[in-house]
Amino acid sequence: MTIKDPIEKKKILRLNLTLLLIFAGLIGGGYAFKGVDFAKGTLVGCIVVAINFFISQRLLGQLILEKKLQVRLLLSYLFKLTLSIVILFLAVTRLKVDLIGLMLGLSSIFFSVVLSTLFKGAPEKTDG
Repeated sequence: MTIKDPIEKKKILRLNLTLLLIFAGLIGGGYAFKGVDFAKGTLVGCIVVAINFFISQRLLGQLILEKKLQVRLLLSYLFKLTLSIVILFLAVTRLKVDLIGLMLGLSSIFFSVVLSTLFKGAPEKTDG
């Protein structure tokens, strides 16, 4: 999937970079705030969000570009959902991660969208 529109490409890049910076900030802040267990929970939450966000971004891009729903896209979506559930289950039952840290990591997508919206700047003009 390649995005041809430079404005849309820039928006997606900004959102992705914001999300990665928030991951780093939450994990580092979690470690400084409550230690390794809290940071571990935040890391697991961020990993689940990253898996969901980046795979969904690719799947929706393919769906928009191809303009038809394909079975492989649906199966990829179900795989992503199953993988997220397994990771969360194992993190809570086996790793005994801090649940508040986990929830903070899972909410990182919310923080990313809010921050990238607040700092998006002036609307960009096209040549058309």
